Amino acid sequence: MFKRIFRWVVRTIIAIVVMVVIVLASDYIAHRVPADSVLMVKLAGPVVERGANGVLGLWNENETPLNFVRNAIDRGARDPRIVGLAIEVIDPQMELAQAQEIAAEIAKFRRTGKWTAAYIETAGEGAPGNLPYMVAAAAGDVSLMPQGELDLIGVGLREFFARGTLDWLGIRPNIGAIGEYKTAFNVFTNKEFTQPQYQDDDALVGDLYDQIVTQIAGERRLDPAVIKSFIDQAPINAMNSLKTRLVDHLAYEDEFTDRIKNWGGRHHKIENYDEYTRSRLFSGLHGADKIAVIYGSGAIERGEGGFDPLLSPDSNAMGSDEMVEAFSDAREDDTVRAVVFRVDSPGGSTLASELIRRQVELTAKKKPVVVSMSGYAASGGYWVSVPAKAIVADAGTITGSIGVLGGKFNIAPALQKIYVNSGAVSRGANYEMFDSFTDFTPAQQKQFEEQILGEDYANFLKIVAANRHLTVQQVDNVGRGRVWTGRKAKDLKLVDMVGTFDDAMAKAKEFAGMPPAAPAEIEELPLQPGLLESLLAGRVTQARALGADPARAFAPMARMVRTILAGYSRFRAAYCPVIPIL
Repeated sequence: MFKRIFRWVVRTIIAIVVMVVIVLASDYIAHRVPADSVLMVKLAGPVVERGANGVLGLWNENETPLNFVRNAIDRGARDPRIVGLAIEVIDPQMELAQAQEIAAEIAKFRRTGKWTAAYIETAGEGAPGNLPYMVAAAAGDVSLMPQGELDLIGVGLREFFARGTLDWLGIRPNIGAIGEYKTAFNVFTNKEFTQPQYQDDDALVGDLYDQIVTQIAGERRLDPAVIKSFIDQAPINAMNSLKTRLVDHLAYEDEFTDRIKNWGGRHHKIENYDEYTRSRLFSGLHGADKIAVIYGSGAIERGEGGFDPLLSPDSNAMGSDEMVEAFSDAREDDTVRAVVFRVDSPGGSTLASELIRRQVELTAKKKPVVVSMSGYAASGGYWVSVPAKAIVADAGTITGSIGVLGGKFNIAPALQKIYVNSGAVSRGANYEMFDSFTDFTPAQQKQFEEQILGEDYANFLKIVAANRHLTVQQVDNVGRGRVWTGRKAKDLKLVDMVGTFDDAMAKAKEFAGMPPAAPAEIEELPLQPGLLESLLAGRVTQARALGADPARAFAPMARMVRTILAGYSRFRAAYCPVIPIL
């Protein structure tokens, strides 16, 4: 009996050892990169801040995770086995700040002395193509498909005004805002631009246009005036793109790939970036100092957040619950030396913003917190950022929008048009203040604007002033809903430096007392749900099937419809709806 048990134990141990050896050998082979390899990065679909690992990642193959791209290019630049970088720009949908981040990574790779080449299918197809081209132009050699074109047609921002529609439907907006530039809900209250709204939009578009022109001119070593003349002539077909030196070659994708494989007369193996950055089996078990990267993406909402394809940059809302948990995990983990809070949000609920801000503040008291702003960190997105020890924004980040707004919709006249009347029995003088079937009385309107919204705005000013070492009056002067680029925000002391995610990481290391070249394990938070949990929560199908630009252009209208249908009688928000078409 004892011998049989002993033999069974020995056989089991041998089987486990053999399985471990097989798994380790497979892991080694899967991650083996031969010398003279070329790193291939393909940009297609929506550029999201964070990609999913493991099995769940299979559901996101039509997205481009910025964290994977950044990690791959950074590692490839330091890897002696990688001799070149090839970028395929197929049809990415991204913000200016994200394009600037990718272009900066390509430029950093070039500075190592390694070669870079880009293929672009077409820069825009019936839509502006400034950003895809700007990313491709960061490479030292640019190829364009022979039937492609460069739609470098400039920058625009279109506002919608639906007050006439609401009047026709019989819906009366009862809305207030603090700050003449806090114009998110002009879509409901106006039939055309107000002067402050036009002034703000015009300044923003001008700054974004200048940034794009300057960057493309620098990448292609052309005068900015020449780039502006090309913009005024665009769309530019493939042959003229070659003649004007905007591209270096006309080639199909297969021809580009063959040239990459044989670059410099030597044969190169291509390493796809997603495979190159896939985690090793036992990575993260060495106990090195960690920097927690907390991703706060999407419109800010109370609770868990979730699927929000119209109002959120990567289709997910930033839920206060998951942010509270993420910051608590980072704060209590003794191996985490610093935190980088990556913010990509146009704002949202004032209450949820304050819940998240408080967690940032508590964490900053225990360890350094550095904010890295992506495409948006405006309104509520700026609110949650201010307790950080340092704020780093890309030049094209849309930030600021310090202001609040709120109100309700009276839908009673609309229902009466379809012969639906209503009546109510209540107690309390202001019960109907939050009722969707009445207008504010003059006293209620005053109370709502001065007491409720006014208090929110006053708190916003005080929070920014205390953390940015400014007076309340100084913050009010650059607030009142005004939107700024990251470049302008630096001049106004709303952010500390213009830079990329890598610059924010360097700051975090500096504050934590870590040598700049010291390796640091990155722990990404919030923890991602497993496949089963995601399926049950309905989060797997979050790809932006509607397309990024059209859906987000109608975001303010979507908020109105969703608010009315959900039956919310009152809402308060720190939200920035500005969506430039780039």
